[in-house]
Amino acid sequence: MTERPAIEMAPPPVTSRFWRRLREPFPDPENHVALNQRLNPRSGERVLQIVPKHVAVYWTLPAAALASFGCLVVLLFHWNSGPAQALWLASLAVTAAAAVRAFVEWRDVFVVTNWRVVRLSGGLTARGATMPINRILDMTMTRTMWGRALGYGHFVFESAAQEQGLREIKFVPDILAVDREINNAVNRENRRRERMMAARHDRPLAGGPDEGERTEPIRGL
Repeated sequence: MTERPAIEMAPPPVTSRFWRRLREPFPDPENHVALNQRLNPRSGERVLQIVPKHVAVYWTLPAAALASFGCLVVLLFHWNSGPAQALWLASLAVTAAAAVRAFVEWRDVFVVTNWRVVRLSGGLTARGATMPINRILDMTMTRTMWGRALGYGHFVFESAAQEQGLREIKFVPDILAVDREINNAVNRENRRRERMMAARHDRPLAGGPDEGERTEPIRGL
C-alpha cells in the first residue's frame, strides 16, 4: 500500500504574521514564538507566572490625550491663531509619542519558570533575555509611595553574569506575590540540585564519570 504524499500548508501571508506578532504581548506557552524558543517543556520546564506591566506605566498616554483635547478646545476659539495651531500640532505629536511608548511597555513582559526568569520586550524588534534561577545572587525589591498606594514595585536582580537585560524590572504588579514565587522557585531549584549531588555521591557510576548524568535542561542562554 503506497503512502499518500503529505500536503504542505502554505505559510500565512506576511501581513497576518506581522499583525499576530504585534498582538502577542502576554506570552502564551503554546503559541508565543519568542517564549517557546527559550523553554524546554519536554525536560520539565513549566511557566509559573506571567507578569505584565502595571497599568500605572501608561499614565503618560491619557495625560497627553487630555492635554491635546485642551489644546483643541483653545484652537476652536482661536482658529486663525498661529500659536494655537502650532500648540495643537505639538500636542498631537506628544500624544503619538506617548502611544508608541505605551505600546512598547505593553510588549514588555516578565515570565517566571521553575528554572529561569525570562523577559520579553521590544516593539517592532523583539528582544528576549533569560537568567537561570540558580544564578540569582541577590534580588532587591523597591516600593515607592505611589507604588505602595497603587500596588506595584520594582525589581533589581544581581547575578553572577550581570546580564543587563534582566537587571531591572519596573512596574511589577502585585510585586509581593511575584517575589514569593521567585523565592520559592529558587528554593526548589536549590533542593533539586542538592538531591542530585547527594545521589551522585551515594551512587557510583559504572561506566565512567559521564555515564548516567543528566545534562542541565537550559537552552537559549
